[in-house]
Amino acid sequence: MPRFVNVAIGQLGPIARSEPRHAVVRRLTALMRQAHANGCDLIVYPELALTTFFPRWYMADQAEIDSYFEREMPGPETQALFALANELRIGFCLGYAELAVEDGVVHRYNTAILVDKSGQIVAKYRKVHLPGHAEHEPWRKFQHLEKRYFEPGKAFGVTGAFGGVIGMAICNDRRWPETYRVMGLQGVEMVLIGYN
Repeated sequence: MPRFVNVAIGQLGPIARSEPRHAVVRRLTALMRQAHANGCDLIVYPELALTTFFPRWYMADQAEIDSYFEREMPGPETQALFALANELRIGFCLGYAELAVEDGVVHRYNTAILVDKSGQIVAKYRKVHLPGHAEHEPWRKFQHLEKRYFEPGKAFGVTGAFGGVIGMAICNDRRWPETYRVMGLQGVEMVLIGYN
């Protein structure tokens, strides 16, 4: 039986290090309104969509690093995105830096969530294949320090949403056959992949 899901790509363009989250969320909501006006059911935003791609810079101060992470989702600055999704009846996939406390231990992940048309989170994915390096390499013009700032996720799951079986991956995960094989064995029909 054919099913149709109209998916929009929420391409943000560059986010400056100094750009505050509320300004980025305004950009995200504008793209959501445009996707809705074009009849889309779902909009997919990039990896780390709420901040600049901070793994490009070496930082030693943990407080500065943690300023790029979300401690709750939705939070005070992101709630507007969830409310608009509910109002417009459009879902979204959002990539962000997640600071999670699990069993009293702090974890930092490169995360994506899938949100349904009522503005509820229905799935969460944490990036498994972290590229780059873990230590500062000063001879490089730009760093790629995902291994410094994040720990890898553990699984490729799928969820029933939008009338089908949806999976998520982030950026470098797209380069590994196991990403698709593991989700394929779970009956995935569409894989949403945000990358920066």
